[in-house]
Amino acid sequence: MGGLWPAGGGRGLQLPLPLLLTSLWAVAVALELAYVLVHGPGLPAAGPLARTLHMLLAAFQLLNLLGNAVLFLSRNPGIGGVLLAGRAVGHGWDYCYQCQSQVPPRSGHCPACRVCVLRRDHHCMLLGRCVGFSNYRPFLCLLLHGLGLLLHVTALLGPALAAVLRAHSPPHALTVLLLPWLMLVTGGITLGQFALTFVADTCVAGALLCGAGLLFHGRLLLRGQTTREWAHDLRLYDLGPRHNLRAALGSRWALVWLWPFLASPLPGDGITFQTTQD
Repeated sequence: MGGLWPAGGGRGLQLPLPLLLTSLWAVAVALELAYVLVHGPGLPAAGPLARTLHMLLAAFQLLNLLGNAVLFLSRNPGIGGVLLAGRAVGHGWDYCYQCQSQVPPRSGHCPACRVCVLRRDHHCMLLGRCVGFSNYRPFLCLLLHGLGLLLHVTALLGPALAAVLRAHSPPHALTVLLLPWLMLVTGGITLGQFALTFVADTCVAGALLCGAGLLFHGRLLLRGQTTREWAHDLRLYDLGPRHNLRAALGSRWALVWLWPFLASPLPGDGITFQTTQD
């Protein structure tokens, strides 16, 4: 499948460009936060207990984010090694000329991954991987904990950013906030102030992206739909919110949000699905 999922045999481990760029951005955010906490205003004014809770919350969010990222990248939702030779082809199956294989319902070919994906939802551009049957759970958890962590980082950077904005008149402060590149090239802010503002801006933008994605996919989750099925207004697999949650997140669907490595086996195999007509 390219990158961590080789599509055609044997080019070894390769990091796709989207994943590399996302990782570099995450490192930049971490370095900026560490610098501000050590040399800047530090944590928002609070007592020892609040500071401890801040650090514990950040550690919890980071562990969940990294754990779900590992699971998302390591779980391959492609058809390779899943479909058994001679398996009965039922109603709704199609033939993929790129993969030269029969593919079950809800599956689809991804041009970027160069393989058909079981219960394909979409191709995640930020991580360079398809979201499908086996990695849908860590994808949703990534959205949740990504939203929480980005909001937390934005709050921690808030005092330092406020100090930069207070040093300028309101029109200039608005320009610093919205167009830090322009203020940098015109000499309105220093390189350090630009880095702080740029990281804070991207954290807010990332939080909005994660929040919108979480709302959208949360709705799909409760309706038992993929993105393609939503676009075509198909509700064939909607068996009620509770059943839909179990089908996508496993038997322990209510707890999987708390820890990425909590065992919650999926009830199906990604090939056959119960429908409203069964």
